[in-house]
Amino acid sequence: MEKIMKNIKKNMTTAIRKIPALLTVAALLSGTAFASGEGTSTAQFLKIGAGSKPAAMADAYTALADDIYSVYYNPAGLAWMDRPEFAGQLTNYFQDSDYGFMAFALPIEGSDGTVRHTLGISVYSLKVNSIDRRTQDTDSNAGLFDATDMAYALSYGYRISKQLGIGVSGKYIRGQIDDVKASAFAADAGIRYQCEELPLSAAVMVKNIGTKMKYGQESDPLPSGVAVGLGYRFMDDRLKIGVDAVKYRDFRLYGAVGGDYTQEFMDKLSGSLRAGYTSHNTDPGGFNGFTFGAGMRYSKVGFDFAWVPFGDLGNTFRYTLSVKF
Repeated sequence: MEKIMKNIKKNMTTAIRKIPALLTVAALLSGTAFASGEGTSTAQFLKIGAGSKPAAMADAYTALADDIYSVYYNPAGLAWMDRPEFAGQLTNYFQDSDYGFMAFALPIEGSDGTVRHTLGISVYSLKVNSIDRRTQDTDSNAGLFDATDMAYALSYGYRISKQLGIGVSGKYIRGQIDDVKASAFAADAGIRYQCEELPLSAAVMVKNIGTKMKYGQESDPLPSGVAVGLGYRFMDDRLKIGVDAVKYRDFRLYGAVGGDYTQEFMDKLSGSLRAGYTSHNTDPGGFNGFTFGAGMRYSKVGFDFAWVPFGDLGNTFRYTLSVKF
């Protein structure tokens, strides 16, 4: 027992020493992310999370990411995957808009049977239908038009050691408002550290560092940002808690905390309950900030649901189907 306690203390000390290093990395990355200063950003759909599971946890997933959703929250988490996985999401958003996400990740085994490299591909889309066209200052419209945003990403995660992983994603982003088009290139990069003896993880993620998008004569930067997260797992991984701090160039610093409790009912069948809170969605009016969700998995197939209210703007309902091969 004394030996076990000494090992735990040793790894706790190591973990605590690693966290400031990760925070230092975040500070250095933020210098790049916010080099252009605060202001208007385009391609705001890049801030919408991927997957109902993380959404129900208020997107507090930077350090917990070790599955298919790592392609969005932290590509370093891909290095912890041991099986190929696919996920597809459909979200009913506001004002006749639809958000979709689809991804596939493939872990690559080495000659010794361990996984150190994982490749991922993902697609994100936001479409707003039937927008009123106005050519002058009047209540009448001159017809309708649509607006569409798309992002295509290729991700790579590498397991440097049993405890440390890094990852990067390259993105091609394009948008169309009526008949006006624009495009940009961007990259995400992440680091994830998993304690060996303690179920504690820490991570840093830098998002959307890239070129500007130009609609007509106007050019706007992407919503670059930095996320720092901690994750802890209790009760043999049945309960997971994530805490994130996020800063985008065009938005104040905000925090998020989320939890996931999973219970196995019988062989191959399990269910999950999730909840979270974020200070990102806290504008006055209505019920917002809190998130809720649930999931069910049978064998290799999982279905997840998330309810993310936005106060007076309304509610979003997110549905995700995932398959492990």
